[in-house]
Amino acid sequence: MNNAEESDKQNGQKENGPVTRRRFMGCAAVAGTAVIGSVGTSAGIAASLKRSHETTHVTENGEVLRQRLLRSQEGPSGRRFPVLDIHCHPSMKAYMFRQRFWKTHAAKPGMSPIGLVADVDSLVNGGTGAFLCATYVLEREFFSDVIPLRVLSKLHPRPYRMATAPLDVLAMEYLDKAEEMLAETNRQRGPIVDLATSYSDMKRIVDEGRVCMLHAMEGAHHLAGNLELVDDFYNRGVCMMTVPHLYPNEAGGCVDVFDFIRNNGWAKGSFSEKYQDSSGLSSWGHELVERLLDVGIIVDIVHGTQEYRRQAITVARNHPKKRPITMSHVAVGKNPEAGMGPSPEDVSALADLGGVIGLMMVHHAYETSRDPVEAMLHAVGYLVKHGGEDVVAVGSDFDGYAMTPKGLESPRDFCAVRKALLANYTEEQTAKFLFGNGERLLRMGWGRA
Repeated sequence: MNNAEESDKQNGQKENGPVTRRRFMGCAAVAGTAVIGSVGTSAGIAASLKRSHETTHVTENGEVLRQRLLRSQEGPSGRRFPVLDIHCHPSMKAYMFRQRFWKTHAAKPGMSPIGLVADVDSLVNGGTGAFLCATYVLEREFFSDVIPLRVLSKLHPRPYRMATAPLDVLAMEYLDKAEEMLAETNRQRGPIVDLATSYSDMKRIVDEGRVCMLHAMEGAHHLAGNLELVDDFYNRGVCMMTVPHLYPNEAGGCVDVFDFIRNNGWAKGSFSEKYQDSSGLSSWGHELVERLLDVGIIVDIVHGTQEYRRQAITVARNHPKKRPITMSHVAVGKNPEAGMGPSPEDVSALADLGGVIGLMMVHHAYETSRDPVEAMLHAVGYLVKHGGEDVVAVGSDFDGYAMTPKGLESPRDFCAVRKALLANYTEEQTAKFLFGNGERLLRMGWGRA
């Protein structure tokens, strides 16, 4: 930090006076809602805040949780059907808002800016075998583009640091927090969850009947243009990186996901189009994809434009190591070729590479259905139609500010998805969709066997 920044920080803190945690949480709720939120009505914000409350007593520990996990994974024939969720964000709520993973949290439909839905109890009750915990440090553009965040970064030293500290340093702090989250859970609840730093670790933990966490990262902005950091994150155990994200980064452009909220009154002055760029993969981005494939960090292209995706797929297809790549979390809409897709060409190309596409726990609009679980089955059908049964996976995006529908509010609802899949597909197909395809992605794409 230079002298001018230090002076600004000190002056800002002096003028604003001491900030209590309660005040910070209130400001953060407003900012969080403004960043990703849907329609930011007062009633919606109040309901979201209410959902952040935790239970204060623990009723199940250790072996009891393990047995509950195994029962949750069990199908009618007695076979286990664990879920491998290739994209969710519990560490973001733990890092930013100090939510405790070991506590039970209420979950309701909608978007909760602070409350945690992917806690240890919801993962156990839904039969989760493993989940990729995506580290996501807010892009610097947020603090220029979004007025509430700009103000919040002046009110409290923590958001100020998030707006100014080196991105790779913050990313390592997120990884630390995720591991602390697991350690605290096992102290409070018994040895129910563990970190995998290799594919064989993941297999062992799931086979033991415990929940497995793996490190992932969302956005190449964490590298700040430094390819050497790829090795640092790989050595830390990161198995996947989403290369494009919400704002353009050194690797290229992205899909503009803010278009649908830009015209809302509460968003006036924020989410400017001037910060967006729909270009494809840059020359540095080409080098990055090559480097990720070399070391064995799975390349995730989900937030890229159609051209971006096409270019990244070409790089992977021509790479000597022939590793699969992925779109880790998608919502299949009425027109899958628009926006984030996935288009039929995306599905087919990723399937040819041995990759997978993770379906979010949202109300997929591909075919008209009032029931979100039925709508998810339509999305599964779309992927199978264009890529076969080996391309389907789960990428919930829980705690990543997606709008969850009634019946798919938390990992507990993996049970409903499991039941619906078993009613419409064979046991072998269901096992692939929920776990097997994601497992193959890790086995083939992650360099840490």
